[in-house]
Parts: sequence; structure tokens; C-alpha cells
Amino acid sequence: MNGDSFMIIRTRLGALASGSFLALAASVGLGGSVRAADAPAIEPEKEVEAVIVTALKGKAADVAPVSSSLTATQPQALITRKFIEESAPRVGDYTTTAILAPSMATTPNSNGSGATDGAKITMRGFQDGEFNVTYDGIAWGDTNGPSHHSNSFFPSSTIGGIVIDRGPGRAGDFGQANFGGSVNLFSLPFEDKPSFRQTLTTGSFQTVQAVTTLASGPIERLHGASGVMNFMEYKTNGYLSNSASDGYNQFLKVNVPITDKISVTALYTHNYNTYYQGDASANATVAQTELYGKRFALGNDPTLQTYKEYNYTKKSTEFGYVKIAGEITEGLNFDNTAYQYWYSNKTLSANDNGADASIGATALAAANKVILNPPATYPAGTAGYPSSAKVFGLPGYTKRNKYRVRGDSLKFTKEFDDVGTLSFGSLFEMAKTGRSRFDFDLISKRPDYREKAAQFTGPSPCRGLPKQVAPGKTWDGACQVPLNIAYNEYSGWHQYQPFVEFAWRATDKLIVTPGVKYVHFKLYNDAPAVAVKGSIQPLDIESTFTKTLPFLTANYRVRDNWSVYGQYAQGFLVPNISSFYVNNPGSNKLVPQESTNYQIGSVFNSGHLTLDGDVYYIDFKHKIQTLTDLATNETYQSNLGGATYRGIEAQATYVLPYGFSLFANGSVNEAKGKGDPLNPGYNGHQLAKVPRGTAALGVRSERHDLLMPNDSLIVTLNDKLIGPQYATAATGATPPTGLVKAFSQADLSATYHTGHYSLQAQVLNLADTQDITSFKGKALLPGTRTPAETVAQGGAANVFTYQVGRSYQVTLKAAF
Repeated sequence: MNGDSFMIIRTRLGALASGSFLALAASVGLGGSVRAADAPAIEPEKEVEAVIVTALKGKAADVAPVSSSLTATQPQALITRKFIEESAPRVGDYTTTAILAPSMATTPNSNGSGATDGAKITMRGFQDGEFNVTYDGIAWGDTNGPSHHSNSFFPSSTIGGIVIDRGPGRAGDFGQANFGGSVNLFSLPFEDKPSFRQTLTTGSFQTVQAVTTLASGPIERLHGASGVMNFMEYKTNGYLSNSASDGYNQFLKVNVPITDKISVTALYTHNYNTYYQGDASANATVAQTELYGKRFALGNDPTLQTYKEYNYTKKSTEFGYVKIAGEITEGLNFDNTAYQYWYSNKTLSANDNGADASIGATALAAANKVILNPPATYPAGTAGYPSSAKVFGLPGYTKRNKYRVRGDSLKFTKEFDDVGTLSFGSLFEMAKTGRSRFDFDLISKRPDYREKAAQFTGPSPCRGLPKQVAPGKTWDGACQVPLNIAYNEYSGWHQYQPFVEFAWRATDKLIVTPGVKYVHFKLYNDAPAVAVKGSIQPLDIESTFTKTLPFLTANYRVRDNWSVYGQYAQGFLVPNISSFYVNNPGSNKLVPQESTNYQIGSVFNSGHLTLDGDVYYIDFKHKIQTLTDLATNETYQSNLGGATYRGIEAQATYVLPYGFSLFANGSVNEAKGKGDPLNPGYNGHQLAKVPRGTAALGVRSERHDLLMPNDSLIVTLNDKLIGPQYATAATGATPPTGLVKAFSQADLSATYHTGHYSLQAQVLNLADTQDITSFKGKALLPGTRTPAETVAQGGAANVFTYQVGRSYQVTLKAAF
């Protein structure tokens, strides 16, 4: 295809860094020569394939931090390994890279880039868990709901590129959350010759990281087999007090040709992290920040629940696949990928990380109580053991979450000359999960029986447990579950997604692709003790959800360098496992959330300019909300109401003379509730946690022959702004509250390269802004929807997260 093709994006590893705004641009311009943005690589420098995508060509496309594709059928953002090497934080994860794209927003990691459990991102206001995150085309995520732990699987050093699709995609796109879109991560690529690279990074908060990458290139004696290995280790004390974390990642990927038409690719990664962080609350209350400062999280006093050794997590994950792909006969190809991923979380946590001197002696004494010897009489429904049974202690708990997901994706494609391409196949997937939380005293290590007895008769047998006895009755049916158990459950799913689609080449300029997918998703929960309205009951139940989803996309090539596209597609998102957490889940009529997407857009590339934009309208039905039954005071989930998402998105890169280029993107994002009869404050208002817009600006400079022949200096400065949003959802007639004002962060990066070596310096949060990024709490300023930020205003128990102050990372790299 002219102007746009499937291409291998190559990245010069020496061009590692980033940065440039006008002051720095002037200083860079003091000496050295300028080469065109598409200048060839320096001779001694090794090149590495970043990720195979459909990408633009030209000077602007080569330097664009984020771009789109002339073959796009939905709004798209392409982020190459070149940008990751030049500008993204070296110690980070996919959220620190993807955030620069339009409509992407985040609550940044309050402990520093790449530390502890990472950050969350949203897309057009769709929350984490409402869109897929994939790795080499395989969707992954938690099994109690498809949310993601950003640094638990794939740190930045294992990412070869990112493609963000802002839409449900095509019929052949698989996952657990084909709903709001997808963030598609690609692994490190194979290389065309043997290579060795070593990076060493040091930074603020005593952060250190080492990454070793080995690539074999094609091995002729093994018929062209190739491999790549990557090993990463990091350690940091973290920005917040006593919140250190460390970990490592091991990555192996091999490709073996079986015949001249069929090959096998296998990948395996293992990731391990440990960190100090409160599980009940990872951030300090307002009362604590006024007493200890905004950087307070944990302390060193073993007589308090905030002691760091009482708040500790170990996480271990694995991810792997074996893919066999090739040509069966002329024009008929197949791709069969068997995969699995595994997650293990072992957490020790205090019950209340706000329980210290900041709440006063009386409240602190009340918080530090446990029940080690429960009375013989089991409490009545909704009640716990009497306060007379409480003694001094430090209440805490152990949390265990372990799951394994296995699946197989099988796809066939058949080319029909001058007509189009037929694709068909299916996904088969199953998940098994074990989750539990047991209460105990952090001092004596004995069980703490502080939970409340169940109020209602459970839906499942008591499995040998005694039954509660009500006055005047032999028993009332509620089971006497031990009250040191918050929950203990074994859940999972079985799903399959057959699809068929046909890319019809209507003309030499127009491709129209209709498709259809059928989703069959069975969700189950087998729980000896599961949380129901703050109490517990056994549960054994399953639900099956099905839906036929239509898709229609079109791409029209106006000229070789200009295309327009349109999409109609439906999305589908099954309820989380928490939908079963009601007294009678068998009568729960919860249905999956559905979206209908209408989008049009255009992509233009003139060489010196890349430009794309789109408008979208999404009808969101059956929105799941958590409500409380006024008659029984029972919390439950319902599909009341819906929402309308609509907006405008655009991005552009322009190449200037003298090695400079400019980048900008922006979005206006509206997501308003509708049709909720019980919460009128929800209707017509922007949904909680949905920014009203985003914007990004960037400048890049590339200079050569500064100090010696064939050296180079690349400087980038990128600034991301996230618009205002409300933190707390509407309740009754009250609209969303908890205003979080707009905030932004500028990151500067500079890389000097000569021969086989490079030195990179990065300054994160250049302006040292420390604005509020999220809010949790109830206290508002009187008569407003703005949260109280001080104790004097009544906000002592409110919890805010703040931007991490200015920090740096310095990286030395050798490539051979």
C-alpha cells in the first residue's frame, strides 16, 4: 500500500531519551549539525525491531510520540519502542507510557513511577476493568473482575510497543472486556543479528534498576530459529514513607520454523514484587498528612497499625503462550495460540491504617481492640460478639488471592483474490480463583472474631456448620460461619467466543468489514464463606450470560496519504463476581452491561505532518450500580439507568527545521448518566471518575555531531493534562461530588549517544507540582461538591492522593 503498510518499526537503541522545550532547545542549538528526522542510524549502533504494526511512514511519523494508521477502522494510538526508549520513565509500567494518548487519564502512582502496585488508567472515562489490556493479543486481568495490576506482569522493559484502540474493535478481537476499548501491549521483538544490551538506572528515592537483554538473531544451524531474553531487577525506597518495594522480571521468547510455511513461537515471563503498603488504605488521611506531611504512609512504631511490617505484600505472576501459525494451502492461513497466566497475592495488612496519634487517644484505644476468645453464644443476625469480649490488640488480616487462566485462540484467514479476506475462529477460556481474608491479631497472631453474623438465610447449604437459632424457632436457617472469616471463596469462569468477519475490498480505495461474534460466558462461585452485606454465608451458584454482537467497519482511502473511517460495534461486559454478594443471588436479575458505539474519523500524513481526529457517540445500557434496599438494608447491584458517552479527539505531530518537532493532542470527553429512577442526581450529570477532557503537548529535538563524529543528542519534553472530575458517584437526588481539579505533569528527558554507549537523564514532574489526583471520603465544604482538605474544615478522615514531587532517573546503556 502506498504511504502506509505493515512495517517493522525500528528503533535506534542509542536514541534513548527525551525532552525539549524552548529554553533547552536554544541550548541544544548552540552547536552540532542537524539531520533529517528520517536520517539513517549511526553505523556502530544496533537496531532492534520494536513491534510490527500498521504504521505511518515519513518524517513526522518517525518522531511522533503517538500516531495513528491510514488503515485504522476505529480511533487508535500507536506508541513505538522508540518513544518508550526516548521519553517514558525507565522504571515504570504500561500506564506510564500509555498515558500520553488522547482520552487516557490516570491516578498516578503516589509512591513513584514503577513502585509498589502501580497505577490505574481510564479510557474516555471507562474505568480499568471496562476495557481489555492484552499482551501479544492475549487479554489478561483479574478474575474477580477484569481489572489490572499494572506492574505485576509487564514492566516497561518487556514492552516493545503499544496500540490503543478506543472502541470494541472487530469481531475477531477477544477478551473478557470487549466493551470500552483495548490497550494492546506487544512483547520485545526478535532481532536480525546477535546483540547484547545492558542498562543501569539510578534515581530519586534510592531507586536502582538493571536490565539485561540478549538476542540471538536467526541461527542458521537451527533453520533460522531465533530467541530473545530479558532480565530486569529493581529496588526503591519509594516516595512515601517506609514504602519500599523491589522485584524482578524474567522474559524468554523463541521462534522455531517447523517448515518453510509454519513456525512455532513460545513466550514465558515470570514477575515477582514485594512492597510495603497498607491494603485497607494505601494513603494517609488528612489528619495524618497535617501531622506527618503529605509523604506519610507507614511508620516504624510496632505498637501502631501503621507499622510497616504489618503492611506487606508479596506478588508473583507468570504469563506464557505457545503459538503455531502458518499457511495450510495457498491463501488459507491459521494461527493457534494456547496460553496461560497465573497470579498470586499474599498480603498482610492492618485493619485501619488511619489508626494512630492523628485520631486522638480515645479513638485510638477503640480502634486497637480484638476478640481472641469468642463467647459460647453465637451472635444474632447483623450483630457481632459483644464489646465485653474485646481486649487490647492490633486488628489485621491476611489476604490471599490466587488465580490461573488457561485458554486457546484459534483463527483462520482465507484470501479471495480481488474480493477480500474471510476470517473465522473462536476463543476458548477458563479461569479458576481462590480468594480469602482471615482476621487476626497482629500482636499475638491469633484469630480475631470481629465479623458480624449473617442476617438472612443463605442460598446454599451450611456444609456441616451449625445453624443460627432465632427466638421461638428451632433455627432460622442462617449458618454459623466462624467470625474470623471475612470471605473465603473459589470462583471462576468458562467462556467461548466464536466469530466470523469478512474484509470486503469494495473498490481499490474502500474496504468494508462486517462481522459477528457470539459470547457465551459462565460465571460461578463456590464459597464456604462469602461476604454478604458485611456478614458472611456459604454460597454455591453460577450464572450464564450470552450475547450476539454485530460489527461493521469501513476505511476509505481518499488519497495515498489520507483516509477516513467509520465504525459501528456493540460491546459486552459481564458482571463481576461481586454481583453474587447478596442474600439471594438466585433471584438477582443482573444482566451484562452493553455499549453501542458509533465513530467516524480521519488520518492524514504529509511527511512533515501527521494528523488524525475522530468523534464518537456511545450508548451505554444496563449500567451496573450498587444500591441499598431500604426495607432490608441489604446492599445489592442493579442495572438501573445507563449513560451516554460522546466526545472529540485529535492528535498531530509537525516536523520543524533544525531537528525540532512539535506534538499535541487533546480530547473533550462527556459521559452523562440517564434513565435512573432511584437516583435522579445521576441523570444528566457527568459520571464520577470521568475527566471532562485531556491534553498533551510535546517538543522534540535531535542533534548530531555535537562533540565527535556520529554522536547524537535527543531531547524531549512532554506535558500531559487531565481535566477536572468528580470522585464520588451520585446518590439519590445528590449529584456526583468530590471535585478533583485538573492537574498536569511535564517530563523532560535527554539522551546522549556515541558509539555503543548512551547516557540518559530524565526529570519527572519538572514543575514539581503536587496537586490532588484522587479523593476518597465523605466530608465536603458546606453547600458545595468540593471535598474538605483540612481538619479545620471537617475533613480529618478524608483521603487524598497527590502527585509525586520532582524526581530524576539517570540511565547508562551499553549496546553491542
